[in-house]
This record gives sequence, structure tokens and C-alpha cells, in this order.
Amino acid sequence: MHTIYSDGDLHPSELVTKARDVGLKAISVTDHDTVDGLESVERECKKMGLHFIPGIEFTTCFSPLGIEVHVLGYGFDKDDANLQKKLETTKKRAWKYADEMVDLLSSHDWLVDYSRLEAAKGIITKHDIALAVVNRDMSTYEFHDLWLTERSKYFIDVKKFQIEEIIDTIHKAGGKAVGAHLIRTLDQYNSLPLLADVVDYFVRCGMDGFEVFYGKSNWQQVKSMLDLCRTYGLIMTGGSDYHGPGRVGRCPLGSYNTYNFNHDEKKLLDILSRSPIPASGSIV
Repeated sequence: MHTIYSDGDLHPSELVTKARDVGLKAISVTDHDTVDGLESVERECKKMGLHFIPGIEFTTCFSPLGIEVHVLGYGFDKDDANLQKKLETTKKRAWKYADEMVDLLSSHDWLVDYSRLEAAKGIITKHDIALAVVNRDMSTYEFHDLWLTERSKYFIDVKKFQIEEIIDTIHKAGGKAVGAHLIRTLDQYNSLPLLADVVDYFVRCGMDGFEVFYGKSNWQQVKSMLDLCRTYGLIMTGGSDYHGPGRVGRCPLGSYNTYNFNHDEKKLLDILSRSPIPASGSIV
């Protein structure tokens, strides 16, 4: 799940309230490349009786394929000095990208409300840039696809940490590293036939698990990730990747396809948590 601290639409209090209202008992918010919203999320969870698991979604570079891979961190110490240093570097890189992109957009007669970027919480994202363009005659999704994706002729790359370094950073902060929506990622880069080899490499780098039950994944996609996790004895996680109400192609909060595969939620929460889970702390 994501909040306004990265590219989500809801404030922490709104998101936690919504999670409680749909019947969730334990949650983790994994904003992109920032932990700035976690203190607020944890405070709201305590008020509403939800079990809180610290989370983050790192954007990394996987050099052998030259692709961007997202790594989820769970159950870490958000105040870890090495982690904070990495996040500060990432925030500076995000601002450098934003400045370069604003200059490019301005040269093509797009008007960008820079004050909106300055007011953004957490970390500047492409979603923030799309929202800050005041004279666009298209949706934020269409603008994002036309100007901000890797498929765009206007693409500007952002320097990223290597995936191996981020896995190590998560471990040193006391957390677990989980590969996010790997099938979706490899499919986007036309590299899906390499799934088994990529998983093997990531495991040798120390990856603790993978997101098996992702959003609207089909039966075969879930089965493929589940089999690989079972082969290596890895953690199996799931999530909606919720960004807010009305987002195109997203699952509702608390929903994702499991296809009735056996999945021990209580065991997973125990593994990912920094504190013991009460007996009633399973998710719905």
C-alpha cells in the first residue's frame, strides 16, 4: 500500500481508517524509497487497533539485464543509520530528476506548478510531476505514459542503487527483503523466460522471498511464483499494491487473487514483524 508520502492518494490516517473499515487486522505501508510516512502510519494503527509492520518499496537497478526491479523491505528498523543514508541519497536523486524533467517539460511548453513539487511529502515521484503540470489536456495516466515512462522518447533515467546493495541494506536494518511483482516486471522488459534464472540469482544475493499473490495476477502467474518460493524455501507475501480509490487497473484495498492456494498468514506476519503478533492478529 502507498500513501501521499510517495505516489499514493491518501494520507496515512485515511489509509489506515480505510484498512480498518474493510476488516484488515495487520498492514504494512510500502511507500517508494521513503520511510517518512511510517511514523504517522504506526501512530494511526495503534489508535485503531491494527498491527503495524514497517515497510518500504525500493527502486533498484539489476545490472545483468539493465532493468529496474522493486524490492520490498519489511520489519526493519526505520531509524537505521545506513538505511537513512541511502534514503537521503535517493531523495537527492529524485529532486535532480524532477529538476531535469521540469526543464524538459518547460521547453515543450508545459506549465509546471513547481510549488506543488516543493510541497510534496516524502519523496518526489513521477506521479507528483504529472499532477503538477497545470495545462495538460489529458489524464495523469496518459501524461505519465507519454512523457515519464522508459518507453517515452523524452525518458530521463534516474541513478539507482544496485539490487544487491539494497538487499544488504534491508538485512543490516534487521528486515526481510522481498522481490515485488517480479513477473510483471520481467514481462514489461520482455524477459519473462528468464524468471527462474533471475529468482536463482536474487536468492544467491540474499533475497528472503517474493510477492506471490500480487494484485490481479492470474492463476498461472501465482502458481509460478509459489512453486519457485517453495523450491527455495522462501517467504511468500501478497498485496493489492493499493494507491488510492479510482486508480486504473488496481485491486481494491485488502484484495488480491490467491486462487485458494494454502498460505499461512499468521506465520508470515510473525516472520515480518519486529514485535510478537497477538493470537487475533491475522489478516482478513
